[in-house]
Amino acid sequence: MVSEPIDSAESPFLSAMRAFMANCAYPLANQMTTSILSHSRFLARRSLGEGGRLLCLLGIAVAMCGGDGRARADVSAALTPEQAGAALTPAQALARKDLACAWNGNGRDSLSLTVDNKSDGPLQIDIPAGQIAANRAGAAKMIVLRAAQLRVPAHGSAEASLPAAALSSANALASEPFQALSDAEPRLDGLLKYLSTQPDAPRETAQLATLCLLENIDFQKWEQFLAPQKAGDPAIQPHPTPAQVTQAVDAMGILRTVAPTQTFALANDSGLKLLALRNPWCRAKAMQLYGISIPGGDGQLPNLGQLLHTRPGDNCPICRQRALMQQGASDF
Repeated sequence: MVSEPIDSAESPFLSAMRAFMANCAYPLANQMTTSILSHSRFLARRSLGEGGRLLCLLGIAVAMCGGDGRARADVSAALTPEQAGAALTPAQALARKDLACAWNGNGRDSLSLTVDNKSDGPLQIDIPAGQIAANRAGAAKMIVLRAAQLRVPAHGSAEASLPAAALSSANALASEPFQALSDAEPRLDGLLKYLSTQPDAPRETAQLATLCLLENIDFQKWEQFLAPQKAGDPAIQPHPTPAQVTQAVDAMGILRTVAPTQTFALANDSGLKLLALRNPWCRAKAMQLYGISIPGGDGQLPNLGQLLHTRPGDNCPICRQRALMQQGASDF
């Protein structure tokens, strides 16, 4: 195929158009038209006369402008993040008049966000790990432990139950409205990064690690924190349970990973040490944490970063393996 000859000299018409667009009031229209003017292989073909070039440029102007002469590019520049396909932050969602956001928490282990979407389009809210919320009095603060996404349909509502922890052992156990804050807690950055890779970590274990990093609590204060009766618990439940002792051992393993240079009262608690060494659920891991070895023992040392089994269905490696075995047995 033989290409058409190109006239490299710019005509007076194109020169005049360049001068006109240099003073154009609409920047995007200016940029697009100037770009097309620069494609001389299109505009400078001998087969395209001055009239054809003028029609091309007028078509661009009509396509970009409404009936009032305003460039449509000016409207697109004002698109909100969700209209452009981006997710909203909790603060952006709260600022929207067509969204009703309601936070609710109990000060201890329950934090949720409910969003009522009155707009014509679906949206997504990204709740980051580290998001802090407080009750209306500001006395009870909680922090989101892992990032979460909440997708809300158009003219609908949705609720996200968030993995969260109390930021103070003094938080009362009471369900009440909360509100999102812009505060941050840098002392928990290492823990939040660790939890992002550990979806198996029980909420109680993460809570204890949180209070150790913020208040350096010992096991006795942890027992006091656990004392309030939770809904659904048996009427009488001895504290500490074997599961709670195991969670404390797991918390010590996490603290050694995220804050290796810090000293924690939990690790120096003689009462917890005795309970952990007597507990068959966590004895091997506790022995390694406390630097105790059995003479002549050649068993494999437990991985301190591996969380222990505390209850059926807690998604620990034991429960996952059991589920795979049960699934395999059902295939026969």
